Amino acid sequence: MIDHPLKKLSEHYLNEQDLSKSTIKTYRICYKYYLMYLIEHDILYAKTSDVIRFRESLRKRGHSTYYIHTYICALKSLYRYLRENQHRLSFPTEYTYDIMLAVKNEKIKPHLKKPLLNLDEAKHLLIYTKEHRKIIYDYRNYAIIALMITAGLSSHEIIHLKKVDYQMIDDHHVLLIEKNGTRHKDTVYLSKGVVEAIDDYLIKRRKKENPYLFISQNQTTPEGYLSRTFFYYMFEKVIKKCGLEHTNITPHSLRHTAAYLNLLRGGSIESTKRLLRHVDIKSTLVYVDYIDKLNDHTAESIESFILKEDFFNHDDVDFFNHFFKVY
Repeated sequence: MIDHPLKKLSEHYLNEQDLSKSTIKTYRICYKYYLMYLIEHDILYAKTSDVIRFRESLRKRGHSTYYIHTYICALKSLYRYLRENQHRLSFPTEYTYDIMLAVKNEKIKPHLKKPLLNLDEAKHLLIYTKEHRKIIYDYRNYAIIALMITAGLSSHEIIHLKKVDYQMIDDHHVLLIEKNGTRHKDTVYLSKGVVEAIDDYLIKRRKKENPYLFISQNQTTPEGYLSRTFFYYMFEKVIKKCGLEHTNITPHSLRHTAAYLNLLRGGSIESTKRLLRHVDIKSTLVYVDYIDKLNDHTAESIESFILKEDFFNHDDVDFFNHFFKVY
């Protein structure tokens, strides 16, 4: 067997997927060595047991748990694609069954540097900041919290957002986030809840001439945006009011929380990578130890997941159902 027929199918898979260049490069390397293994052992159509033996061969060579996890993720994606598209693309009938379903992936120990909020704590933070809005600062702080915990924005991105970055594109409200050191901007799609939070704040906001989206009504930096010191002071004050100071979270913890909740609700590693705007998928894989089952969904429904669980008991259910519809 000079060239394995699965090579052509794996390229077909990579060409049809909306994956980043770094992810494609990583997956292609995984498929290369997997196919070398199949050829070496004269395997035309692999079985689950073959994949398990391949995984063990990686372990015996001394490869890390993280390294093996990446391989299994790549193979799970490939065989799922082959099964789902077997009829449409006339793939061999051997691919009507997904051999990866019974293959458990490696467990990766998390090495997040910041704590994060669990589902109940995330619900509480959003609900409390929403229900206790009284003055302009409360409206601003709620909009910031809702944006960070559902769209994964960092404090730096929040501080430097401008009103012109808040736009409508193809009937969707978005934020244009500038990448560090480049003129390129990422497009972040916003859910209806976040849009309403931002709009409620902008209606009440004074200093209309200030170009930045989130500002202090009294003091700002000479450039016009919130200072980093003020932002952290504001965040610490909000967390204390919500009774969550025991979590020891920082503003950046909300970015971790957004990633965690996206995976928890069934979002894929790739969708979480897009949510956080990571360049390399390896940066995203630190979150997967928290999650046993991954499915691909859009990042916009994170908010919906947080507040629409059946076990959540709240008097204003209709409000929350409305709040988390995608805009």
